Amino acid sequence: MIQTKKRSVSASENGTSVSGSDKPVKKVKKNVVSKPVDKPKAKTLKKDSVVKPSLSKPKGKFQKKTIAEKPGEKVEKKPFVANTPESKKEYWNGLKAKQKELRQQRRQNKSKELYELSVSAKKIYEKLKRKTAENKEELVQKLHELLGQQNAYAKIATSHDTARVIQCMIKNASEEIRDQIATSLMPTLVDLATSKYGHHCVSSLFKNGSKPLWARVVNAIIKDVLKLVNHTFSSAIVDTAYNEYATNEQRSFMRQPFYSELFKLDKDRTVQTMKDCWKSNTYMKTNVVSTVKAHLLQAANKKLTDNSLLHALLAEFLEEAGSTERSEVIELYLPLLASISSTRDGTGAAIYCFLHSVVKDRRAALKAMKPYIEKLSIHEHGHRLIMCILNCYDDTVTLGKQVINPIMEQIETIVGSGEWGRKVVGWMFSPEDKDLLHPSQIELLNGYLEHSKKDKEIRRKEVLAAAKDSFCTKLESNPTFWLRGGHTALLTSAILKNLQGEELARLHRALAKVVCDPDWKVHENEINLDGSILSLEADKKPKENVKPATAGTERKIKKIKKSPFEEEKAASREKQLAANPLINGTEHAGLHIALKKMIKQDQEKRQLAGEDVSQFGLAIVEELTVEQTSTWITQNRTSFLLLLVFENSTEEVQQMLRKKLVPLKQELKAQKHTGAKLLAEKLKL
Repeated sequence: MIQTKKRSVSASENGTSVSGSDKPVKKVKKNVVSKPVDKPKAKTLKKDSVVKPSLSKPKGKFQKKTIAEKPGEKVEKKPFVANTPESKKEYWNGLKAKQKELRQQRRQNKSKELYELSVSAKKIYEKLKRKTAENKEELVQKLHELLGQQNAYAKIATSHDTARVIQCMIKNASEEIRDQIATSLMPTLVDLATSKYGHHCVSSLFKNGSKPLWARVVNAIIKDVLKLVNHTFSSAIVDTAYNEYATNEQRSFMRQPFYSELFKLDKDRTVQTMKDCWKSNTYMKTNVVSTVKAHLLQAANKKLTDNSLLHALLAEFLEEAGSTERSEVIELYLPLLASISSTRDGTGAAIYCFLHSVVKDRRAALKAMKPYIEKLSIHEHGHRLIMCILNCYDDTVTLGKQVINPIMEQIETIVGSGEWGRKVVGWMFSPEDKDLLHPSQIELLNGYLEHSKKDKEIRRKEVLAAAKDSFCTKLESNPTFWLRGGHTALLTSAILKNLQGEELARLHRALAKVVCDPDWKVHENEINLDGSILSLEADKKPKENVKPATAGTERKIKKIKKSPFEEEKAASREKQLAANPLINGTEHAGLHIALKKMIKQDQEKRQLAGEDVSQFGLAIVEELTVEQTSTWITQNRTSFLLLLVFENSTEEVQQMLRKKLVPLKQELKAQKHTGAKLLAEKLKL
């Protein structure tokens, strides 16, 4: 602390004298202040002196004290003290260094030649893996000569670094070299398929191989299919082989070891299904059913049910097994409905499990399925399970929480992802609508009602009540989305059938603003939210045995991307975009059909509910301006829309439309297209 001179008391201060005070004034003693010995003496400042701030920071109580080293003096290291941050860090660094040395020594001691071989192979691989590499065939030939002479493929395929070398070779090799690599890997295929890094080499053979090579790999899998199905890494390989690369005969051979141990070594071409096992020998049925049940329970306990081979076995088992055995399997597979709904057979089995379970188990199954509702709704096969649940589950309160709410939160994503999502949403609001579903599918869904107790009309009204408020909010916030193309607009018109009152009026006004907007443009072909063209996807017939994504993964859709390395893809993208131009929404063929359906609903609803019903035609007439009306009469399709509004609306709306068209009488008569002529005749202008 810096001391300063004490201020003296002035005699004139406060108008009093010091001597006049009763208390005597104590004299201040100079230089009597006691100071600690360790602290330096404080300097007294003279008057008008300036205190310069110290540049050095004051040492705090807990700061480390630095020991000044004298020249030539050695500082002794601190002794090792356990359980301190410095000692732990020093210990772990030393341990890691020792482990690294031991790892290198083991590699060299195990096979010094193999270690040197892998090092030299990785040097060539660094050149081969580049996209801009030249003479890739020569590099592959060098690697093949290096690894093939010593039969080192199987030895190095299970290591994380050298396994990538083999994958890169398989990708860039010729068919002859690829077959030679596959021949050297075949004896250890089971070990590779169950290896953390080696199973990628087996997958690479499928991706880059030819049909004869696929057959060789599948035949090698068939020999040990029981072991491979129950392993984490190899289960995906068996699934891919069964789904995409195996022939029908090979698929039956893959199923036979699950029927009985008799088929492990010897295959029977006459055994195609589980029933064929006991056609000649009836006593085998009990043994076959119990064997299949054991394999299914083992897969369920390991949570390895995402396999199309197991789905086929499960579907066969549920048809042939007795009630006791069936109930045991259903109990285990109910929490796994989302994962088994990735194939056609699996979805059929999932529906069977759900329908033949008790109420308590159904509720638990829906709770486990809730995180995957969105992905199941847009899945090629999984959407069938969601529609079955919406049509058969009686507890609509639980249904609203576990199924309807997740769908409504992501309804635009579900509707914009393809036809399967639109089917699910359409069944919620307008079940049994033949504009959205084929009659055979409607009949199939109604067949599930025998497992339900509540009246279907009551259930459907409750489902509609749980979903309509959220839908109205979504449509009002983004009405353009619900008129983005013909497919989505047909769904919108189907939903509006079952709505009424103020909610319907709000939706009519929101949609009419879009229809009457002169700047409203849409693509000629509807485009999915992921970038794929919807109409092209709908034209493609889905393959029955090809498995799309599961509940935890997304369906693979070919996206249109511009690659800087491939000019052909960029050119094809430009061609597709040129073939899908933007056009006026009112002139779109699919939207025209949907808008006509919405306008015709006005008369149908008046016949059912009376005159006091919201009309889509009234909303359009109110939104149309004089300029927009003059533009509409020059186009054929919009003239037909005005004609339909006049035919299906009340007299009040007809008078409003007539007032807007009378000033345009001469322009309307001058038009030569059919719509304008019929409109003029109808209005008697």
